[in-house]
Amino acid sequence: MSTGVRGLGVWAAALCAGHMAIGSAGFAATATNTPLALDAAIQMALARNRQLALDEISVRRRQLDVAGAHDAFSLSVGPYGRVDGASEGTDWQYGLRASRTTTWGTEIGIGPQVDKYPSYIDEAWRSAVVVDVRQPLFRRFGPAYNLEPVNDAGDRLTAERRRLEEQRAALIVDLVTDFERTVRLEKQIEADRRVVDRLAATLELTRLRERQGRVSGVDSLRAEQQHGDAVTRLESDGESLYQARRDLADLLGAPPETEFGLVPPPLPEIETPETGAAVRMALSNRLDYAQVLHDVRTAERKVKLARRGLQPDVSLVTRYEQFGDDRTLGGSASLNDSRWSIGVAGDVDVIQAREHTAVQAAALDLEAARDTVGLKRQTIARDVQQAVSAYRRARVDLTNAGRSFGVAEARVELAHRLFEAGRGDSFSVADAEQGFVTAEISLLNARADVSVTGYHLLEEMGILVECPESLKPRPGDEAK
Repeated sequence: MSTGVRGLGVWAAALCAGHMAIGSAGFAATATNTPLALDAAIQMALARNRQLALDEISVRRRQLDVAGAHDAFSLSVGPYGRVDGASEGTDWQYGLRASRTTTWGTEIGIGPQVDKYPSYIDEAWRSAVVVDVRQPLFRRFGPAYNLEPVNDAGDRLTAERRRLEEQRAALIVDLVTDFERTVRLEKQIEADRRVVDRLAATLELTRLRERQGRVSGVDSLRAEQQHGDAVTRLESDGESLYQARRDLADLLGAPPETEFGLVPPPLPEIETPETGAAVRMALSNRLDYAQVLHDVRTAERKVKLARRGLQPDVSLVTRYEQFGDDRTLGGSASLNDSRWSIGVAGDVDVIQAREHTAVQAAALDLEAARDTVGLKRQTIARDVQQAVSAYRRARVDLTNAGRSFGVAEARVELAHRLFEAGRGDSFSVADAEQGFVTAEISLLNARADVSVTGYHLLEEMGILVECPESLKPRPGDEAK
């Protein structure tokens, strides 16, 4: 692993350690003018975001599905009965049966049973204790077949857990984006107000000089237009800030009217990784890649299961009864007789058209799953390369924007001093102000881009949020 990637891992681990320590402070503690740092905002979003809460409910629901699939192998106890009416009389039966099915497909049942035959039969009552065992021999024999509902439920649970972890990472990136946007707009509005104040002073001085005959009315109109544009820009940025604060409150799970005093976050100091090492780290940590590998294992299991469908569905059936027959119910309770039976039952389709089609469909699903792995590897490599490039470009843009801002700031100050001293004209002031506004916006945007692209790079590499190792790609899966 390169030094850059190692630095990424350390930075991400420290970040996630802070993120997982969910705070207990309520929204009352984050009211207007209460400072809110980025790490605290991330903790709050992970704890209170409404969509994330729904995703966590989905995981718990899948856990219940797994438990329900396991319930098929638990003990079952229940009554049963039947009544048959005919011209000769009524024949009825009732009893209680406890049964359980094992993962090998073995079904064992035991329980008391009472039969009442028509009255023309001398010994019309029979009481018995019945034990019956049914064991599948071919198709439905063994855990591979009988645990398939459990495996399916487990696959869905694992996929849901991976999706939840991916949603956590996506939420952090969205939060950083909105947090940086809000901070940028707040600083932009501060800068807008300073520009409005400077242009108001310039307008007043221009009008004074127009009255003195030192400049023309065109100069005054130009200064007035520029001042008006600055006021319009201030109002527009104010509306954008209002919406940005609403969006941020929504991500934080706070009421829409909640406002936070945001603390400008420090820039993430990430040593730019070597692209190949970054891709390898992504393939070791990305959960979407782990899922497509998991899908291949699932498809392989489905192929084996479909092939078992070609085997005959035959079961060995055994039954043992300890019973008694008598004219009365009480007399039949002696249970002084016994008998046993053993046989084979089954259903065999000689043509098996449906089963052969199922095998072909499962084979195609496996082929598609394996092709998806190769496609996902290409997609991940491309996404990581783009993320690395975007972060490098953002760092360079920030450096250039800072240099341009310094030049623009010095130029606008000089233009105003010369104009106030009567050695410059309003054209120079207007041009310098426009250049300053452009440079300041570029600087604020560049700074926000560095933060957002840094977090996005960590997300693309799969190390933004620490997740259980069981959800990550398993060593050896790629070689299959």
